[in-house]
Amino acid sequence: MWFGSVDLSEISCTEVLEEIELYIDGELESDRAAHLAEHLRTCTPCMRHAEFHAKLKDIVRSKCRSETPEHLMVRIRVMLRREDPRPK
Repeated sequence: MWFGSVDLSEISCTEVLEEIELYIDGELESDRAAHLAEHLRTCTPCMRHAEFHAKLKDIVRSKCRSETPEHLMVRIRVMLRREDPRPK
């Protein structure tokens, strides 16, 4: 997939889109991340993809959060105390 910025950047749109998740998650080496960032500054379509992926991750993260019910926490603590091998 090519969006037209390959001449303006050291890496192609295809390369950017293959690594966009790693970039968003901060899992790329700093040099590679800098190259992707530069490409994103010069390529609006790739930037839109990056923004979409980042927004999607935020939505999923916010919707998938759940608190452990207090009654379950109490049961777990009780069970751990029963199994505690330390001398009392």
